[in-house]
Amino acid sequence: MRSAALRADQALRTAVDRVRPAAHRVGEWLAPLIQRVLQWLAPLLQRIQEAPVVRRLRERVAPHVEKLPESVRRAPRTRSMQVGAAVAAVGVVGLVIGSATSGPTQAEVHEAAMEAPIQQPQAQIAPEQAAQAPQAAPAPQAQPAPQAQPAPQAQPAPQAQPAPEAPLGPPVEGIDVSNHNGDIDWRQVAADGKKFTFVLATDGTSFTNPRYSEQYHGAKDAGLIAGAYHFARPGSSSAEVQAERFLNTADYQSDGKTLPPVLDLEVDPNSGGCYGLSVSDMHLWTKTFNDKVKERTGKEPIIYANPSFWRQCMGGTDTFDGHPLWLASYEVDSPAVPGGFSDWDFWQYTDKGSVAGIGGNTDLNQYQQGFERLKQLAR
Repeated sequence: MRSAALRADQALRTAVDRVRPAAHRVGEWLAPLIQRVLQWLAPLLQRIQEAPVVRRLRERVAPHVEKLPESVRRAPRTRSMQVGAAVAAVGVVGLVIGSATSGPTQAEVHEAAMEAPIQQPQAQIAPEQAAQAPQAAPAPQAQPAPQAQPAPQAQPAPQAQPAPEAPLGPPVEGIDVSNHNGDIDWRQVAADGKKFTFVLATDGTSFTNPRYSEQYHGAKDAGLIAGAYHFARPGSSSAEVQAERFLNTADYQSDGKTLPPVLDLEVDPNSGGCYGLSVSDMHLWTKTFNDKVKERTGKEPIIYANPSFWRQCMGGTDTFDGHPLWLASYEVDSPAVPGGFSDWDFWQYTDKGSVAGIGGNTDLNQYQQGFERLKQLAR
């Protein structure tokens, strides 16, 4: 029996020894928390102790406490804590009673509790640190932003390469017409082997072919390649005025069926001369007209002329050699090319031709380089 009791006591001591470290750690963790709670409750407890009802209760209880045995009054700490808790409980009860009798509000109790802020423990500063605190390191200077590199310049778009030249072929037959030719059956003209036509659009400053639209579009509708021409009268108005009139009437379209516009240069029908202009004036007038046409259409105009006019009024200049030449030369087997041009492109070889679908005489023409190059010129 005794041995069993010893074993139980030993087991209890062993359990206590095991629990003691954990209890010690819990106590160390709870101690600051209890201290904070006590600090927070101090004003409240002080107010409770000073309450009249608590004072009267304490005066009544004190004589009875003095009568307790010495062993009870000097009990171990645990019992003291229990007694303290009981006294605190009695105090709370007293506060409730006092609140009912003396009338302090809940708000007053809360204010009393808030008057005692919880003290935060101050960090200990080493003497060396207090004597000389390290100075704050200077802020690093901002580095200058790197300069933006210039954007690479855009490379110019490659220019479109000109289409390869079409193959040379046998001469192609065509005609030119004006209001004098009247009604034309263009399907018969096409059936007669004619591949192209030039149509008078304007003459000088004031005349416009009244049949231009029906002749020009009728030829295209029948499958011919068509071009418009302007009969120039340099002495009657400026090159700009006549070019504008011409272009507004011609209605040039880059449709693959339209030849470049034509400047028809001939001697003055009234005087047989050069419109009272010098060779240099004629050069300037012609260049101005051509520049205006190219500005509007993007095409170098075709120049119509005969050898005598080019020699007499243009001085045989080669300034316009880059333009296609439509040469008028009748009753010859091979035309003489005017000085200033390398060769002819179109040749008006008669004004007394006969063509199906057209009544009366008709101007006949050839394009020297073949049908494929004619189509290329019309692009």
